[in-house]
Amino acid sequence: MEPLFLFLNTIAPMSPELEAHLRAILQHILFKKGEYILKKGRVNQNIYFIESGFVRIFYELADREVTLWFLAEQDIFISVKSFFRQLPSKVDIVALEDCICWYITHGQLEDTCRKFPEFNTHRIWITEEYYCRSEDRHEDMQSKTAEERYTQFAEQRPDLLQRVPLNLLPSYLDVAPSTFHKIRNEYANRRR
Repeated sequence: MEPLFLFLNTIAPMSPELEAHLRAILQHILFKKGEYILKKGRVNQNIYFIESGFVRIFYELADREVTLWFLAEQDIFISVKSFFRQLPSKVDIVALEDCICWYITHGQLEDTCRKFPEFNTHRIWITEEYYCRSEDRHEDMQSKTAEERYTQFAEQRPDLLQRVPLNLLPSYLDVAPSTFHKIRNEYANRRR
């Protein structure tokens, strides 16, 4: 739980009352590697913070899976529209490694923001952060070549490059598997 409080306090220092409230409502949960945290069609009831582990958010398109996000320690994750609008999810969320997470429910989030207006600062910062990440990703997918996307991922997130199963990277980078392997080999040769 302490990594979550460190994270929240870097956004804005929390009052002792808010911290005590969160400590009282936060729930601890473990997900095993391969376990679905959320399945498409279900309503996302919880917002999660990853203390340890690694998750993937994806959807199916025709005959293939499209990976939207890989999220790891210190990340917060939800199915955005499902959580905020309490609608059935259009995405699946699965643990790629054993995960230790902390969560509160949608109702608890709303209640906490009403009882502790200061927590809206945290909520807004987190929402803005992930919205900006989403926009950056969308821009990259539209404006960068497959080679540029791979290079950026390899250089900005080498930690994830070592953890993501190779068969999932092509869908995240939006390239055919054969193209991905060619780009990966060329990148490795350039680094030698």
